[in-house]
Amino acid sequence: MPTTHPTEFPPSLERPINDRWLRAVCIDLLGRPPVASEREAWLGRPLGSVLDQLWATDSTWKHWLDEQLYFFMLIDQFRPVGTSLDELPERLVKGSMTTGEALHRIALSTSFELRNPGADTFVTVVMEQFCGIEVQSSKRELEIGKAAYDGRTGVFLGSRAQSQSDVVEVAAGHKDAARFFVGREYERLTRTPMPKRDRARAGKRLHREPRAFPDLVKEWMGSEAYAERVARGAPMSNRTWVRAVYVDLGAPPPSDGTTEALRSALDGLGDPAPLRSTIARMLLDADGTRPPRGPELKDAGAWVADVFQRLLGRAPSADEASAFTRVAAESGDGPALVLYTLLSSPEYESS
Repeated sequence: MPTTHPTEFPPSLERPINDRWLRAVCIDLLGRPPVASEREAWLGRPLGSVLDQLWATDSTWKHWLDEQLYFFMLIDQFRPVGTSLDELPERLVKGSMTTGEALHRIALSTSFELRNPGADTFVTVVMEQFCGIEVQSSKRELEIGKAAYDGRTGVFLGSRAQSQSDVVEVAAGHKDAARFFVGREYERLTRTPMPKRDRARAGKRLHREPRAFPDLVKEWMGSEAYAERVARGAPMSNRTWVRAVYVDLGAPPPSDGTTEALRSALDGLGDPAPLRSTIARMLLDADGTRPPRGPELKDAGAWVADVFQRLLGRAPSADEASAFTRVAAESGDGPALVLYTLLSSPEYESS
């Protein structure tokens, strides 16, 4: 099966969204494909309208927070659970907190301190992950930051600091912080580096308008760069794949606990493909995600066409339609075999 697809429409926020685009947008903003109700509600709607609806939900902001925790490597034993960070998505969707303030809160959390113990590690990570500063070329700033971490007053990154919290506040509010943040977020979503001039422009805008992040993402997702991301597909991380395979088989999105347990197991393998196949097999045999039997299909051809659209975001070729319809209709386990084949394909893993 091919691994790239035409975008089918030019990048424009006014054009109606199709399955390929809806799947990519939901994977990037929700960390999973659309559930049935979302697909029914959003297919054919203007891309900009769908993006506006997504940013008005806790789910989008919760996924954004998960991505930030993963960026800071606050996972496994360092993942904050049952802390004040849990309230961030609700505050972000209400507009009572900005993305910059949320990142500031993450860096002040106990989990962040445990993950980065000691002055040297803590200040290095803050400089690199908030401002994109190469510590090896900024050793003087590192030493000043370490002294401030230990309670001694100094001018760190151009501002007065004399505590660990001051180090975080100065870095979070530094002129380079917004520019570095928009650059890494643009690359996370488009899978391509952000042009330097665009990064400077977007960073200035976010610094000036702290609540402009959803509007910037909307602009990026209407760009040629995002159209190319949709066309070529993007490999799913293990945690995204876990959520995707549940949703694509008709189950509710898995709990955070289930996602993290399976993600951790998959991350621990040099080649996660065999375990991914095992998980897919398990779900195909489980109540609630077991597909219909072949004889139960009223129209095997229509079922195959819908499965291709939902899982791959495209229609099957004539040869694929013929072959997969025959498999689905000829045996009781045919539909399960069709689903397993698609779920195990490289194309599925690059949605």
